[in-house]
Amino acid sequence: MMKLILKVSLAVAIIFGTATWADWQPQEENWYGVTIDGAKSGWVKEVIETDGNLIRTSKTQEMTLSRGGIVISIKMATEFIETSDGKPVSVKSTQEAMGQSSETTWVFKKDNIEMTSVAGGTPILKAIDLPESNWLTPQGVRRLFVSKLKDGVDEITYQTMSPEIGPKVVTIMMKKLGAEDQDILGETVPVTIWETSNDIMPMVGTETYTNDGIGVESKMDAGIGIFQSTIMSQHEAMSPLNEIPELMVSLFVEPNVPIQNDASQRELTLKVKTKDKSKLSLPTTGSQRATAQDDGSVILNINLDAPAEATEAELNNKEYLAATALCDGTDRAVAAIAAEAIEDLPEGASDLDKALALRSKVFTYISDKNMSTAFASASQTARDKKGDCSEHGVLLCGLLRSIGIPSRGVMGMVYVPDFYAENGVFAWHMWSQALIDGKWIDLDATLQLPYTVGHIATTTTSLSDDAFAAEMGGLFATIGNLEVEVVTDDINSP
Repeated sequence: MMKLILKVSLAVAIIFGTATWADWQPQEENWYGVTIDGAKSGWVKEVIETDGNLIRTSKTQEMTLSRGGIVISIKMATEFIETSDGKPVSVKSTQEAMGQSSETTWVFKKDNIEMTSVAGGTPILKAIDLPESNWLTPQGVRRLFVSKLKDGVDEITYQTMSPEIGPKVVTIMMKKLGAEDQDILGETVPVTIWETSNDIMPMVGTETYTNDGIGVESKMDAGIGIFQSTIMSQHEAMSPLNEIPELMVSLFVEPNVPIQNDASQRELTLKVKTKDKSKLSLPTTGSQRATAQDDGSVILNINLDAPAEATEAELNNKEYLAATALCDGTDRAVAAIAAEAIEDLPEGASDLDKALALRSKVFTYISDKNMSTAFASASQTARDKKGDCSEHGVLLCGLLRSIGIPSRGVMGMVYVPDFYAENGVFAWHMWSQALIDGKWIDLDATLQLPYTVGHIATTTTSLSDDAFAAEMGGLFATIGNLEVEVVTDDINSP
């Protein structure tokens, strides 16, 4: 039932590891082969174990992907421990990708959830209020599903929590599409097929289950490709890859004409629409002002000299200064880089001067600029000095918070001239924003310039441990589904 969310989380967070304590006795084990756009990418192992009154549901996954020709190996897993009567005990998720790792645990207490996150730095502790609504643990979900099947229902709605999304309640909606017999591991078994969606990620998947709630197959278009997992033997699931899925080049967006993108260009107007003709929503943030059109498209005016005012809620949001596992401004290595970056500024330097100095520092500090990292924290990047746009963006956010400037990450696209296509392309990208004098200032640490008009923001994130995956859900309504048109003539290249 949670395969849709598991696949979504792969595009945002990479998780690996299981606990080893207690005397767990295996009750059920299932293996799945995973493909992306038909190319074998890895495997998933799902295990249910018991220890007295406790039940542990574990998922372990290994994937191999390619981004721009760079091969990335990903290992991930989650575990959810509950009591036999459906009370949550703890959740653990850990990740490992290209030598970088992180770990998050939740412990359910009487009055709150104790959350501990670590990603290359000091563990971050946070107490989160228990949700007021009723929700189901993994085995509670399974019991409900089997019961509803016996009742012959065609629609099922329930609430749960997912380690991949964070400690918040998710509403799952299931609609029955049909029933049939399938050959599963050499046996003919009756199955039901369901359309599955949730209120966090704007995507719909199809999932197939046996009558006792075992997942048989799931399929979902995640924008970066069609993710499919199919039940099979362990030997088949772990068979070698014949082809490594490429997840970057297919997402490039070529505008209708080339764009002038140098320091002299201060303003640009674009029309952005979806390929599938669905209504598009883009934020007004930083240098970008978005105006929705009657045809479902959005007109963007990017003006580097007129940054957007922060809302009252944003001005009061403490998350933009908070220390998180992904963005810890209190980390000693992060703080040392920030101090060095601003030490030569004149006394009385403005926050904007400091932010620009920090941006320049990140640009030179990350000396190994490559796409072999998955999504490293500021603490990790401060130590290994390598990464792509996400590492530049997250480290800059950490440096800003280290000196008391609120910051957040921005996901969207950046224009790359003279690359891949005649008119250049927009490629998916991440950068930073600093909250200065009540306005969001865009800062891109991957560029020699502080920022350019060739940026399209699709979503922002506070980089918090408990909300990051949900915040990033906005990506999946747009990634792989956009078209871009320049609508002002005076700023185009000849």
